[in-house]
Amino acid sequence: MPTPLIATPLTGAETDTAADRAESVPSQGCPLLAALARFERPLIRYAMSQGATLELARDTVQDTFIKLAREKPSGDTESLAPWLFTVCKRRLIDQQRKNSRLIAMDTATLPDLASTAADPTQALQEKERGQQIKKLVAALPERQRNLIRLKFEAGLSYREIAAATGLSLSNIGFIIHTAVQSLRSSCLEAGV
Repeated sequence: MPTPLIATPLTGAETDTAADRAESVPSQGCPLLAALARFERPLIRYAMSQGATLELARDTVQDTFIKLAREKPSGDTESLAPWLFTVCKRRLIDQQRKNSRLIAMDTATLPDLASTAADPTQALQEKERGQQIKKLVAALPERQRNLIRLKFEAGLSYREIAAATGLSLSNIGFIIHTAVQSLRSSCLEAGV
């Protein structure tokens, strides 16, 4: 009986992913391993950009790949990315609804993990800059915000975004261009 590829929960740092473990296994002839290596990290980043914690994002992506393994959607490889991101988003919504009924644990009493960054000051500045940029992205109109996340956080091409959203390539290009210009001017104003 073959060992399950993603049946175990993902733990550890974000770099310790199933995709890393899958890279050590030859993926020729196994489209599931190829999809895992290509899309796991972008899906985790996408789920986190939608408000999920790292743990919830990993669980959601794991469920997405389990669904991929069970259903094997028809179509070419170009339609795989939109399918994965759609399934991930829907599964995340389901998980967030389920978790909203649970009582959250106070994590302030848990010990903080030691930083592995070489320069804590630089790491803090980068983290603060990233938080400021996330706030600026969050201030964008919803359509611009979603397209920016799909393009830059999930790493999708314009074609993949078009397939996932139903918008035309030229419309996507215009919306992303407008959003980037808006972010650029907002960053300059905020001194980011």
